[in-house]
Amino acid sequence: MPDRSTGLGLIEIMVAIALGLFLVASVAALVVGQLAEQRRLLLESRLNQDLRATADLIVRDLRRAGHWGSAERGVWSGGPTAPAANPYAGLHPGADTAAASLGYSYSRDTTEDQASGNAEKFGFRINTNTRAFELRLAGNDITPGNGDQWQALTDPALLRVTRWQVRHESRSVSLLGHCAIPVCPTGSSTCPPTVRLRQVHIELDATDARDSSVQRSLVTRVRLRNDEVSGACPGA
Repeated sequence: MPDRSTGLGLIEIMVAIALGLFLVASVAALVVGQLAEQRRLLLESRLNQDLRATADLIVRDLRRAGHWGSAERGVWSGGPTAPAANPYAGLHPGADTAAASLGYSYSRDTTEDQASGNAEKFGFRINTNTRAFELRLAGNDITPGNGDQWQALTDPALLRVTRWQVRHESRSVSLLGHCAIPVCPTGSSTCPPTVRLRQVHIELDATDARDSSVQRSLVTRVRLRNDEVSGACPGA
């Protein structure tokens, strides 16, 4: 009997090659997309981690605001001597206001010297030139200034801070009920004594320096541990 078997024709070979190329292209596109997605996830994870680390530094240091090595001197003992004022009191921005910089003070003295020196004033800001987030190491006043000493906390080659805002929220509570004479004299500017409960609302936005489409925002609140006491009891 004659041999009726035949091989692949040119058309079949071309179709097979076309299908193979299509499969290879599909797999290559899938791999490229997967690699791009992994890179984006890595950038997002790193940006999140950098923002969280920065926020943690802010919270840890800000909670020290107003720390005074002789805080007992600010408590009225019931005698004729009025309590001393905390030399490390104050916060920028002022009560119930917002700003793009943060300034505060706390004691770092081994032996309390009852004075807030330049090396005891701290704060945070954005460097408008490099977009780095900076910590103040020394300053002349509670309000940050251009002559202060700053140290970058973020690497502008990796992360750029696009927006930073703090809002100081304050609430005063009267202490008159704890005074021996619970009635203030008429026209008194120091009575009643009050304690100010302070909280700072922080908003921080940043973008990856290598991919501007990778953006993250962080919002947190910090309750200051060292409350400010002002005023005096009647007769103090």
